[in-house]
Amino acid sequence: MYRLLIIDNEPIIVDGLYDLFNEVEHVELEVYKAYSAAEALEQLAMFNINIVFADIHMPEMNGLELQQHIKERWPRCKLIFLTGFNEFSYVQTAMRNGGLDYVLKTEGDERILDAFDKAIASLEEITEKDRFIEEAKQEMYLAKPMLQKEYLVSLLNGDRSYSENIKRKFNELDIPLQTDLPVQLIVGRMDEWPEDYTTSDRVLLMYAIHNIAKEYLAFSHVIPISYDQSKFVWLLQVKATVILEDKVADNRIHEVLDSIQSTCRNLLKITISLVTHAEPCHWRDISTVFASLNRLLGRGLGLEKESLLTDAAAAMSIFNKSPFEDGLMIQNYRNHMPLLESHLEGGAILEFSTLCRSMLQSSSRNHYVYTEIYYSIATMILSYLNRMDVTWSLLEHSDLDGLMRIEEHKTWEIASHYFEGIAQLLLERRQNEKELNSQALLVRIQQYINSHLEDDLSLTQLSEVVYLNPSYLSRLYKQMTNHGLTEYIAEKRIDRAKALLKQTPYKIHEVAKQVGLEVGYFIKLFKKHLNMTPQEYRETNR
Repeated sequence: MYRLLIIDNEPIIVDGLYDLFNEVEHVELEVYKAYSAAEALEQLAMFNINIVFADIHMPEMNGLELQQHIKERWPRCKLIFLTGFNEFSYVQTAMRNGGLDYVLKTEGDERILDAFDKAIASLEEITEKDRFIEEAKQEMYLAKPMLQKEYLVSLLNGDRSYSENIKRKFNELDIPLQTDLPVQLIVGRMDEWPEDYTTSDRVLLMYAIHNIAKEYLAFSHVIPISYDQSKFVWLLQVKATVILEDKVADNRIHEVLDSIQSTCRNLLKITISLVTHAEPCHWRDISTVFASLNRLLGRGLGLEKESLLTDAAAAMSIFNKSPFEDGLMIQNYRNHMPLLESHLEGGAILEFSTLCRSMLQSSSRNHYVYTEIYYSIATMILSYLNRMDVTWSLLEHSDLDGLMRIEEHKTWEIASHYFEGIAQLLLERRQNEKELNSQALLVRIQQYINSHLEDDLSLTQLSEVVYLNPSYLSRLYKQMTNHGLTEYIAEKRIDRAKALLKQTPYKIHEVAKQVGLEVGYFIKLFKKHLNMTPQEYRETNR
């Protein structure tokens, strides 16, 4: 999804372009408008704007001044200038400063749409991949000290011996984060590695992902950590030089995550899932928050790939989750235990079964080692079941008491098969839960739309209703219904308008207001759907 902002002090220009871009179908687009530079700056502070059409002359601020503000906040934003007459020297300066194009207001819709398509092509330009990979190679050879990673991973895992004297440790290890300020955690996952990628390729690609994140999050200090083979963590704090209110700063962090996902998909040809929390946390709570985000990432919602969630979503009643306790992450036990747990959390049953079988088989010749490995796996499974709040419901299908009775499983093959059965039951429950949660979300969002047709129904507004990222909400809805949210909203608004036109004496502009549309756009939308104007429809059905 892309966001486009139209800025002009002439309302007729803004409204006309707003209607034009709302009819664009080949790109998923959310359109915003501003009638002054001041109003535009407010929009730019709140949203990750990808494309801007701006008047080159405005009373309070000219286009060049506005251009500087845009470059500071969203350096990848594509700016297209609108001008009433051809001022080559002025436009030339704007182009040198990073402007993408300029359009004479007299050139018409086709020229404007050409400039828009040019901006989209520029945003999707695949040649940037080479730059990211080159930076990734340099980062790999000049890797940050492993001491930084080891210390921060220990903090994430809740090791108390590492949580003392944090400030001194940060100074010693030159970690550019402030221990007296909150920290934002973003936990990510590689959804699927390309089959032909070697270990070196994977390391290189992980560095490329980190570099993309650093570019988008340039207004923050970012510490990337490759947590395991497929999972990573970003710790960040907004830079002191960025003058923003705390809430706006938090919004900026959440806004760019969708762009990071899109860049990874378009440039690196891979998909990643991301989960973060609604507000920064204190360092004393970092292990609890990390464990909670891991849990949320493992459970997901709807899409198996490119999830984009916040822990605010977990607070919704439809998720029915139990409270998360402190210090929930299991300490590393033997080299394979974290990976085995990762397979269980990710629902990778085949990988879980293969590794579990290998661990039990390799230890079966030594009774004491085998017993230790068996109970380590059993405890890990039981702990995960408790975290997922599914223990009692699974008792109806499987004898979980057998987890702690090694004598009931006469051979390592039987024990392995038993563990695999519990993991399979857990996966089935999670799939059912996802379907129920997704259906509940669908009902919730449709009920809200139907009862607020006269109000703002932008993706941004709807995302606040269900606590999901706007782009992710759009993708999730389309996956569940095979139709776009904008299509559903337009259909319901047209249905309401038809009823009002047939049953009430409201004037056309009053009907438009009742369905939340400006009269000009309402007439266009109505004619597009019914091949007749609202007035013609009223006369036909009189």
